[in-house]
Amino acid sequence: MPVNQTVHLTLQQGGQPVILRTSTQDTMTRRFQNLRVEEYNDLDIEDLGFFMLKWFKHKGLGNPFNYNRFMEFIQARLLGYKLTEVGGGSDGINELNETTEFKATKYLGTTKAGVDKSLSFAYNGTTRKPTLEEQEVYCKEKVMRDPLHHWTVIDYEEGKCLYTIQLTNEQVWEILWPKWEQSWYNSKAADPRIGASISTSELNKAGIKYNTIQH
Repeated sequence: MPVNQTVHLTLQQGGQPVILRTSTQDTMTRRFQNLRVEEYNDLDIEDLGFFMLKWFKHKGLGNPFNYNRFMEFIQARLLGYKLTEVGGGSDGINELNETTEFKATKYLGTTKAGVDKSLSFAYNGTTRKPTLEEQEVYCKEKVMRDPLHHWTVIDYEEGKCLYTIQLTNEQVWEILWPKWEQSWYNSKAADPRIGASISTSELNKAGIKYNTIQH
């Protein structure tokens, strides 16, 4: 897709996260941007859903309604990646052959102090291994496969991406593995697979300095 993109990098002082601001302007006309949701009924949305299925099939992108595929498509466009095949491990790959993991969550608004509420991003559905040693090796390979992990925050009311948190694989592993380890010990859970979530408040509490890409 022909896209002109300008990226401005601002290094914040005082230990604050690095802020990356992106400005993206498509050379294509956007024909659906100003539609009013209240003007469309169930049948319209049914037609739209099947149109998306056909469009994704035509582009070889899989099912937009499985595995958060549609949101990964949006993230890939915003962040300069192309989607990988479904089930291929990494979610996206860029021109430098670097892969990434995409996560997304709903924006929850701000606290009374005007600070964004804490947001959680899930790392679930990981295969359980017979021993903890095997589990750690397997999980670390899974996390370290992608140099960067991108967590995008979405405003459902406005229908747009607000910003993306960019973390290194080492930063994700630091917070995630102790939780995955605890999940491994919880072998009596209804779902035996390994799972955990990481919140933005946990990142801040751990003093992890991450990048924030404003959209």
